[in-house]
Amino acid sequence: MAVSLVHPLYVDRYVLYALAGLALLAGTRLAAARGWWPWLLVAALLVPFGWWSLWLRTPESRKDDVLAVAAAVRERARPGDAVLFLPSRRREWLLSSPDLYGSLRDLALDRTPAASHSLQGTELPTERIWTRLVDAPRVVALMDPADQPLDPYPREAVKRQTLASHFERCSVDEVRGARIAVYARPGHCADR
Repeated sequence: MAVSLVHPLYVDRYVLYALAGLALLAGTRLAAARGWWPWLLVAALLVPFGWWSLWLRTPESRKDDVLAVAAAVRERARPGDAVLFLPSRRREWLLSSPDLYGSLRDLALDRTPAASHSLQGTELPTERIWTRLVDAPRVVALMDPADQPLDPYPREAVKRQTLASHFERCSVDEVRGARIAVYARPGHCADR
């Protein structure tokens, strides 16, 4: 845990259960200890762990910032715009902003997360994604950072290929852990 303050070695939620055992063990040892040095050790450990615990609750501790993504989409989206998640697991970025997400038309969504009992919902077959995408005049695409590998799945490939062949990229903006791109029909980027 101490090394993870400098270089993360694990995801804390996967080892959180072990912290209760560590606290119990440390508490029993501390209760049995004599003198002032164990209390000094506890105080010395509480400072970095307290700082680390507070830092974990900040947006800077996350690899992406869903509120910043939602704010960026809110700035760029117009009423009637379509939204496309590349890859589909990025749908989680807007689920925490239901007012914004509800105003956009999700082109690839078949069943919502609530209806499908899943975190990201289910997507349409590739043909239907293509049909909806080519009918859209303007698309706000939420994408992984540029250094991430592209998902090889057919649904993701058809999204990328259709955007490249039928649309013009008007803008791309980066926020922590995400890219927000606006696509429009060729020659219609200025209509923003």
